Amino acid sequence: MKLSQLKLLPAAAALAMLCAAGGAQAGAYGYSYDNIFGLTISNPTGVVTVASTTNISRSTSTLNGVSVINGGSGILDSPQSAVGAVTKGQNDFTQQGPTGTYARGDAQIVSTQFPPFPAGATSTQAVNVAEAHLDTAGTADASGRNGSTTGFSVTFTVGSPTATLAFNFLANPFMQVFLNNDVALGSSSTANLVVTFSITDATGATVFNWAPDGTIGSGISGGTESADAANLNTNLSTNFLTRGSLFTYDPTGCGAPTGTGIGTACGGTFSALTNALAAGSYTLTLNAVESVDLVKVAAVPEPGTLALLGLGLAGLCYASRRKITA
Repeated sequence: MKLSQLKLLPAAAALAMLCAAGGAQAGAYGYSYDNIFGLTISNPTGVVTVASTTNISRSTSTLNGVSVINGGSGILDSPQSAVGAVTKGQNDFTQQGPTGTYARGDAQIVSTQFPPFPAGATSTQAVNVAEAHLDTAGTADASGRNGSTTGFSVTFTVGSPTATLAFNFLANPFMQVFLNNDVALGSSSTANLVVTFSITDATGATVFNWAPDGTIGSGISGGTESADAANLNTNLSTNFLTRGSLFTYDPTGCGAPTGTGIGTACGGTFSALTNALAAGSYTLTLNAVESVDLVKVAAVPEPGTLALLGLGLAGLCYASRRKITA
């Protein structure tokens, strides 16, 4: 090997260490999805009439302080809210995955049995997604949040001494969170899931509340459950102490959504019945929210990396001095 080649080795080592130090930026990823379908609300006893319905579909996303909010009251299909390198299109609820830096939220009421309803609808289907990934240096935070209620409010009057309402639906919740090994202390990824049904009377008092939690008899007041396949009110999280591991929430065993994520082939069963409702006016509110929250702190080079970088720089300086004195 020639002397000139030997002189280049320290410089190459220094450059390699600098690249390694600059490239040690890791990703933070979160994904939260829920597909509620086949939802029917019926009254096995008494007479119930629908007075009015308001549908709300809303999506939000925030990335490094830049926010987008779409949709709102009276909307069945919220436009996707997206910031950053989003490749998934409108109403594609499948995973984009841990690539690039982005945040996105999307929500759609595919069908509803209450007016105004799409032609041919015999049951209700609502799909939400929130997804975000951070792959940038430094300290960052992002959220892909379907922060609105993807649902509807129904005011009904009980036209008999008492009446009951029955709720039946299927759901396919799925969440994932991940932090790369070389994120720093303070990094975190959290995915959240919320599904609730509540009925209030004319005074505003809650007479029925159902938050399915995977256990029959738990998470319900003012009624009874007969099926509760999974916890639809929970979160999944990871932080610095559990970095490097992918955590998945898939309680119904359906796996990650495929196609556009609006299928109805797989889901767990949920059923509940209210207690007897006295004649009067009531408001029924359905609320479904998926959200993710990310914080990614850039990693500091390991002491070993700094030592190697120092050796490389020292060698570079030595080679430069030899060249000057030669």
